[in-house]
Amino acid sequence: MHSAVPATINRRQALRFLGLAGTTLLAASHLRSEPSSSAASPSLSGPQAGYYRFKVGAIEALALQDGGLTPPPDQGPFGVGEKPGAVAAALDEALLPTDRLHLAFNVLLVRIGTQLVLIDSGAGANYGPAAGFLPTSLANAGVKPEHISAIILTHAHGDHFGGLVNAQTGALNFPNAQIFLSRKEHAFWTQTAPDLSGMAVPADAAQGFKTGAQSVLAAIKPRLQLVAPSDKILDGIELLDTPGHTPGHLAVVISSGRDQLLHFVDAAHHHALSFAHPDWRFAYDTDPALATATRKKLFDRAAADRLRLFGAHMPFPALGRVRQTGSAYTYIQEPFLLG
Repeated sequence: MHSAVPATINRRQALRFLGLAGTTLLAASHLRSEPSSSAASPSLSGPQAGYYRFKVGAIEALALQDGGLTPPPDQGPFGVGEKPGAVAAALDEALLPTDRLHLAFNVLLVRIGTQLVLIDSGAGANYGPAAGFLPTSLANAGVKPEHISAIILTHAHGDHFGGLVNAQTGALNFPNAQIFLSRKEHAFWTQTAPDLSGMAVPADAAQGFKTGAQSVLAAIKPRLQLVAPSDKILDGIELLDTPGHTPGHLAVVISSGRDQLLHFVDAAHHHALSFAHPDWRFAYDTDPALATATRKKLFDRAAADRLRLFGAHMPFPALGRVRQTGSAYTYIQEPFLLG
């Protein structure tokens, strides 16, 4: 026989129930304090499951892990042009480790009717063993590559397009998926000499961005459909023009009934630095001033409308909200819930 929580309880009843439950748990814990000598304790190490289920109204969604990077602050892409030690000081102010930046790679999957829509494709082999976990995360959730019917490629950077093409064979990893990309983004990267002077990276790295984008865009051409932000690709999905990080960078709004989720993708890259210091230059932005303006515009909208957020580089499961705090912002991570 066991106790059940009443369907409706007041605060006093709740405290009483929790107190009794705690007493019961303590008693049970005492009774089981000595492990059986015949049962070996299992190891707690091993891979993460790599996915988190949630919903946007009636729309089913999965947050998927693809890995991430941990560069030292002085070698990271944040705070270009700021005083030495500024990034570490900002991390310390946020009660975060100051010896490493933690930059997660997350991918969003949603089910719209019978369609499985992936927003970006992860890094693939572009970052070595630090990333490329999306196929495993999908498999753990019971999703096969051939199940994916559409992919929204938000912009042509390697950690977002790397999972589209098998690096060994050149075959498309999601053979049944129509791939949507901003027409403006495609035009920028396929020109002979895209202007990458706004990026604070060495010339060889800029060349790598160009050749990588052009190679993948050529490989996915048979499945590629170019769109404008105003185009309707599926009910429940709105594409937002959010330039600056790249010229045709897209954010995505998922809507169902009164519920909305704003996937701001790479308009911000760090849950503390990008929000507390929205004016800081990010090394991989093609137009830093425009990227800053776009970031603030999205944050202002999200704060005013109390929007639920998903971010490609936020701490997993990458869900949260933003609050305006003077001239800056605060990212509030959504609790990780079961059920």
